[in-house]
Amino acid sequence: MYKMLVTDLDGTLLDDYKEIPEKNIDVINRLHERFGIIPVIATARPLEVAKYIADKGGNAFKSYIIATNGAILMDLTRGEYLINRSLSAEQIASLVDICKRLGLEYEFMTTKCEVADAKYSYRRVVDPMYDNMGVPFNYQYDLEEYIKKLQEPIPLFAVNGTEEELKKCYNDLASIQGLQISKPCIRTTPEIDGRVETLAYYDIMRAGVTKASAIQVLAKHLGIKKEEIIAIGDGGNDVEMLQVAGLKVAMKNATDALKEIADFVTPEDNNVGGVGSFLDVLYKQLQDREIRKNEARQLEDFDDDEQSL
Repeated sequence: MYKMLVTDLDGTLLDDYKEIPEKNIDVINRLHERFGIIPVIATARPLEVAKYIADKGGNAFKSYIIATNGAILMDLTRGEYLINRSLSAEQIASLVDICKRLGLEYEFMTTKCEVADAKYSYRRVVDPMYDNMGVPFNYQYDLEEYIKKLQEPIPLFAVNGTEEELKKCYNDLASIQGLQISKPCIRTTPEIDGRVETLAYYDIMRAGVTKASAIQVLAKHLGIKKEEIIAIGDGGNDVEMLQVAGLKVAMKNATDALKEIADFVTPEDNNVGGVGSFLDVLYKQLQDREIRKNEARQLEDFDDDEQSL
């Protein structure tokens, strides 16, 4: 029997408008109510964004959240962090110094939001998530000063630039102790004057921080075995997450790399509730198994009664 369902947000639980299809909400809550399966959001998004989605998902989602790719694991029932592996002040200062020296754009996440340089706002596409939440994107004209006054931890730092610029700065970034640096990720940028600028970024976090490591911490905390975990995702940062689950599910719109390691691929994509479609089939299978067990138990009770006569 499965006890925990871990799901990514963007491209998985959410459609492209950053809403949860009703189909997903319905079946996940049914799985929780009937079989006690705990749904856990595991996302690269900040904690407050994940909380917003959890509220939209209903009571089933109000237990645990994994945010910022595993740097944050929060017990919502107690309002306590089980993991808070943010970057240190020294690491942040070193990262800012390198970006200043090389003239590179940078941004970062707090537990509340994403913070970016207002000078480069033209490079960003509109994110419907913040419109849905009714909050503006956090642009700052002086990021250094903002960091000095910041009371929130910074779990993730991103360095942006052309692929050539990122190659040149890698050794400097890697010289900072205790960090892990992602592979260059292509950044979606808007079309300007008929031209799309090709940019990339490094995601930088504390060494050892992954969605997978957070799942393992939570599973140990709850006494849940690997084979009792379902994981669903669509992207490169979900590969390790699926590898620590007993049932590995990739979205129809997932990367080929993720589909290769998955046990199942959803029949539909994220825009039409692919998560819900797959889980509805699972729900019916678990329901049938429960019915067969009850029938077998009743038959055993009947046989015991017969023998006692």
